[in-house]
Amino acid sequence: MALSRNLKLVLLSLLIIIGFSSYFLYSSTNYKMLSKREINDFIEDKRKSKLSILKEENVKSKLDPHTLILYKNDTKLGTYILTKSRQGIKEYKGVEVPIDKTLPIQVTGALSGVPYLGVYITNNKLIQEGKYVEMEFEDGTKVRKKISLDQKGYILSEKTTPEVSRDSVQVSVIKDGQVLYTNEY
Repeated sequence: MALSRNLKLVLLSLLIIIGFSSYFLYSSTNYKMLSKREINDFIEDKRKSKLSILKEENVKSKLDPHTLILYKNDTKLGTYILTKSRQGIKEYKGVEVPIDKTLPIQVTGALSGVPYLGVYITNNKLIQEGKYVEMEFEDGTKVRKKISLDQKGYILSEKTTPEVSRDSVQVSVIKDGQVLYTNEY
């Protein structure tokens, strides 16, 4: 049975409309990077509630771009995860841990999904002598950040969700290949 030319055009038009509709429905939940201004607005709002922001970082993951913010108050260390989509900016509170000033390093974060750690170095000797803070997983994957003398908070993040789930992570402070501090979390 041969289709008329008009019927073919109508079917082609319907396919194009369905294709565009599907694309826009799918892309409406896609996440986008937050602008510096959006991040700064969030930080200013949190500072009003007496939070000290230690570090913020955009994670430029292809499927799930987001912003991680490491904060502390008088008693707790924690993270916020910010995402942006067509529906607006959403804020998720990550894990909070009690601050223990006897520990040289405090760690918060998540090993599921896109793994990240918020690292708070409280030991001044580690800040002054260390060159890098590093997280290493049991499969040998490493993420490293350079230590700065005027900074105590660091965010270490992978950019993708690993194929194999993570059960633990080792955090180290390193200077010239020498480990000054290490602990498994």
